[in-house]
Amino acid sequence: MYSTSTVKTSYSSHPFKLLSYSELDDVQCLRGFCAFYVVVYHAKFILWCGGQQYLLAHPRAQWGLLEYLAFALDMLSGAGYEMVVFFFVLSGFFIRHAELKKQGTAHSFYLNRVKRIYPPFVVACFLAVGCLLLAHQLAPKAFVAGSDRELNRSLALAMQELRQIDSASFIRALTFRPLQNLHIGYNNVYWSLLPEAIFYLLVPLAFYNVRLYYIISLIAFLVGILELAPTNHFLQSYLFTYNGYFALGVAFYDVCTNTRWLEVAQRIPKWALAGTITILFALVLGLALLHRQNLSGAVAALLAVGCMSALLTKRVSSKTLLLKAFHEVGIFSFSLYLYHFPLLILCYAGLVFLTGQTLIYARYYWLALPLVTCVAYALYQISERLFVQYFRRH
Repeated sequence: MYSTSTVKTSYSSHPFKLLSYSELDDVQCLRGFCAFYVVVYHAKFILWCGGQQYLLAHPRAQWGLLEYLAFALDMLSGAGYEMVVFFFVLSGFFIRHAELKKQGTAHSFYLNRVKRIYPPFVVACFLAVGCLLLAHQLAPKAFVAGSDRELNRSLALAMQELRQIDSASFIRALTFRPLQNLHIGYNNVYWSLLPEAIFYLLVPLAFYNVRLYYIISLIAFLVGILELAPTNHFLQSYLFTYNGYFALGVAFYDVCTNTRWLEVAQRIPKWALAGTITILFALVLGLALLHRQNLSGAVAALLAVGCMSALLTKRVSSKTLLLKAFHEVGIFSFSLYLYHFPLLILCYAGLVFLTGQTLIYARYYWLALPLVTCVAYALYQISERLFVQYFRRH
């Protein structure tokens, strides 16, 4: 039933099977889902003053049914970190496929990753700095160090760090690290690029003896989730937390191609599979709201495996409207992820300029979502897409 071919990778003498393009194509929609979910999460943080401040301004005693429904919808997008973890699992899955298929050298792998990541990343850095400067000119009252709102304090700090930028800060920015406390231009989505980069650096070595990589990753992840080791340094965070998610994606690809898992998953009743995915998503949301990141990340990783299993076994039709929509978003998901935060900051500055208020209680973020998505798509067309086409020709 599953179209696979057998290849040998340069990192191992053992043959591996590959999933077909049609099987992987549906899974691409999960990239779009994760990226768009993170956009909603950040739009809510930037454009809507929720949480305790919202409850103080709008006590629940005054709520009607519509207010409860709207707030419940707001809470559905409360797992931004967990969707990044979801994406890490996807990344490991797709990198495993790509490396088994191409059988390239470590040098070619590194070169391809640099060409794929750095050009749009540099564009995003310039965009972030430009949007921050423009936002400051448009709405300086939003940049208040002593504000009660985290967003406004962070904007003020981002401007301060931008004014103090030096050669060391420049190097930190190019290695996906904060200038001091915040990333350049206050585009803090860059935090996830560092774990990705470390994973890419380790791929040739990890795939050379993939079973040993799985054992080390499992032990390190268990140490991390049980909080038996410090995670203050970014290398510690990678080893004891993030690497486990990438390793799960790699391992799941091997499970799909070298075991009967997909045949077993296809026999699971649709209601049971859908129910399991729903329960996992509810657990992710609940743990995220409780700020239990170790547990919520682990459950999000399991959710990724469940969703990929459902799509690989064609339990969801490729013609489903939602799947098709997220598949289209998946095409420019990297650009959407890189560019959305500065665009949202600019939207916030526009609202402050128009309303004179720094605390926005109306749900304007719902209106900003299509605008930011469309602008990110336009930027994708003139940046990431052009870079990909150029490097394919050269």
